[in-house]
Amino acid sequence: MAARINMAHSQACLLHNDKQPIRCSGTLRKGGDCLNRAYSSFAPGMLPTCRIHHRQQKRKGRCRAPLPCGFECGRICEWKLHGTELCLEHREHRITCYFLKIPVEMRLRIYQLLLPDRPIPARYEKSSLASDGGGVYTAILCVNQQIHDEAAALLYQTRVFSIELHGDWLSMCNLSQNNAQHRCFGFQQHPVEGHQWQQTTLPPMILGQQGLFTASNQTQTKSPNVAANLAIEPIWNAPLSNRYFDMIQSFRIEIILPSPNAWWLPNSHAASHKASMSRLLDYCDHLHRLIGRLRTMQRSISRLDIVFKFGNSYLNREDAFPTAQFLLRPFRRLHNVANPSLLSIAIQDPHGYVELLTPDRPSTPTSTRLGVFLDHLFGLMTSSQPSPELPVFKAYWQLTRLLLYMKEHYRHTDPKIRKIARLLYSARYMREVEDRSGFRAIWNQVVETWTDCLHEYVDFQRNMALSIDAIHGTIQNGL
Repeated sequence: MAARINMAHSQACLLHNDKQPIRCSGTLRKGGDCLNRAYSSFAPGMLPTCRIHHRQQKRKGRCRAPLPCGFECGRICEWKLHGTELCLEHREHRITCYFLKIPVEMRLRIYQLLLPDRPIPARYEKSSLASDGGGVYTAILCVNQQIHDEAAALLYQTRVFSIELHGDWLSMCNLSQNNAQHRCFGFQQHPVEGHQWQQTTLPPMILGQQGLFTASNQTQTKSPNVAANLAIEPIWNAPLSNRYFDMIQSFRIEIILPSPNAWWLPNSHAASHKASMSRLLDYCDHLHRLIGRLRTMQRSISRLDIVFKFGNSYLNREDAFPTAQFLLRPFRRLHNVANPSLLSIAIQDPHGYVELLTPDRPSTPTSTRLGVFLDHLFGLMTSSQPSPELPVFKAYWQLTRLLLYMKEHYRHTDPKIRKIARLLYSARYMREVEDRSGFRAIWNQVVETWTDCLHEYVDFQRNMALSIDAIHGTIQNGL
């Protein structure tokens, strides 16, 4: 560390005895630094200014940048709170923070006392993030950029962050987004919801809220060719900035299906089954958006735990296994996951949640099929190679984009357009089970319906032309 400059050395050293005139520290109205020569300091401990800017008072400091002579620069400069004192010549010089000179073992111990040492839940309200029930003091670590960078890397790379899917809400770090907004034919665009930081929430400097994140492949277009051919992958707008989200290496995905008593369900069994299946497909849409965000991460995921919690409508416990297996299908698109696992499948009863994945549970056909599916799924997720392309998945989102363009073009309500939109329910199911023949049949219906629309439009134009000609002839002959 460089020594403080003294008077004798400043007069003898060529690096310090530069005799440069002192410039005014004021700022011009149009921006930029004043180039006038400083007259004097008009208040003790303040930077000198010219007579014009004598009201601009800035606290005086001394540049701490080390010079080759072994002493600090010592030029006067502006003193800034939580900043290093550097003059204009050395403003880009990086000085190691005093805290980073402490041995790494002691710094890690200090971080353990200040940072959360428990997994970060998706929604925690007043619960403690420390294992001893105490508080966390992450604001102390925001003193400067160097401490922040080291603390943020330790926090995000070593803690497990939970992401909860509950109905139409995706929650993370006590921030929730409603995924049902701006839905059009199943294609969704989701702005980040407003929020208020809770008392236990990590400060914005570490858990930074991301602005509206729109992937380039989601940009709307007026070109039918681009709209039809653009490969679309839905991406979740995470409430964290890309910088912090991409640091995370361990995730816990909690999928909660509440009881459908809160939903409106028809009386007939067939209609109820369709409504329940539609709800599961909505969950798959949200999971695909989440998986799309995880796929954009540059580094591999070291740990990914999946948890299911079913409401009391799934008291037939054998139905829980095929439902969980269906909702796990979107995870086939992930790869480079070092340790994926299905931690829990629980069903709610009057006394709480009952765990189904217990070692002493007898094997059943549904649980056996789930086990075989998990072996195949985890094989895809742990592979270093991207998962095989799913043509039906790609075609579904192209179809959705096409219908969105059609809806924007035809402002009026066309029964045939509504008929095409209703086909998306079946198309979503074909997307999840990767039924190519079924999706091809749906596509043929879409083409047939669209062809009928074109024929009707041609007939309409022909009839309009005949009517106009008839009226025009009447006017020409009789008037």
